Parts: sequence; C-alpha cells; structure tokens
Amino acid sequence: MFWTPSIAPAAVGYAVPVPGGDTAAPHIDADDLTVIGTQDGLMYVRLATGALLVLDAKNLHRPLGILVPLDEHWTARINSLESLRAQLLHHKRSPPPLTSQQRRRIQLALRTLDARRDRASYQTIAGHLFGAEAVSREHWKTSSLKAQITRLTVHGTHLTTKGYRFLLLGKGPTGRSKPRK
Repeated sequence: MFWTPSIAPAAVGYAVPVPGGDTAAPHIDADDLTVIGTQDGLMYVRLATGALLVLDAKNLHRPLGILVPLDEHWTARINSLESLRAQLLHHKRSPPPLTSQQRRRIQLALRTLDARRDRASYQTIAGHLFGAEAVSREHWKTSSLKAQITRLTVHGTHLTTKGYRFLLLGKGPTGRSKPRK
C-alpha cells in the first residue's frame, strides 16, 4: 500500500502529461527521483527535493502538470502544490511542514504511548526518555516530568486516533491550519 493523493492530499500529487505538450511545463529528470513502488500501472516516486508524486511511467519524459481534484481537500492540495511548484521549477527543498520541536514532541508522544501499551509505568518511561537522574531530582508524586509524560500519553493517543489525519492534510498535529506564533 502506498500513500495516494486521496489518503494524503497535502503530501502526494498526481502528475499528468500537459495536453499539447507545452514545453514551458517542467519535465522530471529520471536522475532526480526514486521509485518507491509501482501499483496498477502507476509509479510512486519521491523527487530529490522530497516531494511525492504518482504518475504513469510512460509520461515520465513528457512535460508534466498536476491533476487537482475538486474535492473537500482543495485548500490542502493547493498549498502543497505551491511548494511542489517551487521544488520543480527552482530545484529547492521547501521548509519542513513541522518544526523540529513539533517533530520531537511527536516522537516522544509515540514512544510514550508505545511504552504505556507495553504496560510501562510513567516513572519508568520518564527514566528512559529524560534519564534516571532527572527523575530522581524531583518528588515523583508532584514531578513536572510525571505531568509531561501524562501530556505526552494524551498527545500520542490523539495522534494515533485522529491526529495523523491532520498531518496528512497539511495541518499541524493538533488540527490547526496555521502554526501558532
């Protein structure tokens, strides 16, 4: 199973040949992509810039455009296509959609949730994530680390139940369209 534009509208686009062979449209150089897989005659590729595309292999050397379905994910698709356009025309990588702090919090939340599902105590998890010394510095019952592990567990549960869908729509992990400033 590969990510498809219907599942991850903010991450994946359908590349299609431009009618009439418009030469101003970008071509994709085969050296600039990695084939992730094939399914039903379609290639799933990652460009050198990190963008994900679905295309028919026979169209690889033709001028390409992006097919944008008129659906409820229109805004997410257009936002991601602005980034893709810059990548294809200027060969530069777009800034990551999540900050390093957001990525780190997601990692910690998912690690915490995995540990909780394996029946680890909050104190054991805190020891693994932040070090036994940090845990021993505070009285556990009122520890800020205990509160942080609790919040990470809630966040991890949110991510696995519906939060990941926000990420696939190009929103933040909490569902906000724009990050807070």
